[in-house]
Amino acid sequence: MSGASIIQRGKKFAVACYAGVDPETHKQRYKWFSGFATRREADRFARQLAHHPLFGAGAGPNASAYLRTRDYLEAWTAERGAKGLIRPKTHELEAMLIDRHIVPRLGHVLLSRLSAPAIDGLYLALLDGGVSRSTVKRVAQLFHTALEHAVRTGRVLKNPCDGTTPPAADEYEPTLPTVPQLQEYLEDARATATPTEYALYVTAAGTGARLGELLGLSEAALDGRAIQIERTLRRAGRDPVYGKPKTKRGRRVVLLPNEAIEAIRAALLWKKEQRLRLGERYRDSGLLFVGPTGRPMNPSNLRNRDHFDRLTRLKLPRFRLHDLRHLQATFLNAQHVDARHIADRLGHSRPSFTADRYVHVDPRGQEQAAAIANEMLMKPQAANGEAKTR
Repeated sequence: MSGASIIQRGKKFAVACYAGVDPETHKQRYKWFSGFATRREADRFARQLAHHPLFGAGAGPNASAYLRTRDYLEAWTAERGAKGLIRPKTHELEAMLIDRHIVPRLGHVLLSRLSAPAIDGLYLALLDGGVSRSTVKRVAQLFHTALEHAVRTGRVLKNPCDGTTPPAADEYEPTLPTVPQLQEYLEDARATATPTEYALYVTAAGTGARLGELLGLSEAALDGRAIQIERTLRRAGRDPVYGKPKTKRGRRVVLLPNEAIEAIRAALLWKKEQRLRLGERYRDSGLLFVGPTGRPMNPSNLRNRDHFDRLTRLKLPRFRLHDLRHLQATFLNAQHVDARHIADRLGHSRPSFTADRYVHVDPRGQEQAAAIANEMLMKPQAANGEAKTR
């Protein structure tokens, strides 16, 4: 139960507590407690009810009697952003999820009276309203983290999200092009894209680096046959924003395949030609992969104006540029490259995470397994034939 209201019924008073949304009718439910002689008695009962484990989170030692969920969540995510605990883009996403999905339904409820049934009702209402399960799962994770902080800081006694059942998120399945399809894609990019765009695609496919990591590379990050990944492009434009990779392992040295080295050399030559041709109009950003005027490449424009158009024109599977990261891990695993080396190449701390999230079924592995199984099945027949001949 979350919000409680005191209602007078004749000469008596009753306490009505919000109990979430009915999973079948999707209507709001209330629990009534009647028979109080005075409003003071009803109010005392409602305050006691807020501390009951079934009726709310309960007010902690540092609680405010009037702190509502909306105000707490907005202050919590703003504080995280101001302290640099989350990236600006993450802060924007959290603020959007809170404002769009949590506040309209539970923002008015006192923080100490939030309850598991009310939060479960929020999840059901979002799903019924057409919000994807992945988004609702993200809302549930955000809500749990925020209320866990409220417990640690003494605002509430317990986290009501602990008693909820968030929906299972749809697991993303990347679209992996075959080797011939990837080669067809790259050959077309060589002929139709700029040299730096082509070099970017080849490097992405050949290293498994994230798009932001590649777009944040400076020319100085190229060291012979390797690139030194130390930052990532967060936002392009006139005032680009850079940040550190996600983890300590993300700062790494990646050895380039020969095809990527040749493509990058051609792209650097093209940059010099552009600088001479455009003169003062060329704005050298010092990056390895740049647009025609020397500015950082906009990843959104790259995807929508070049990458996806090429896939449509060539009638290839609609894979994301990030799927090339999955393709790198899957291909290396199929070639029996050590799991630790694959994780280091992708910038992961744990090889098990790489194997679980980035290594997928390789059709060639299935063909090899079927051929071995067929050999196993054929051997007894060959032995029987030799026996009959004798």
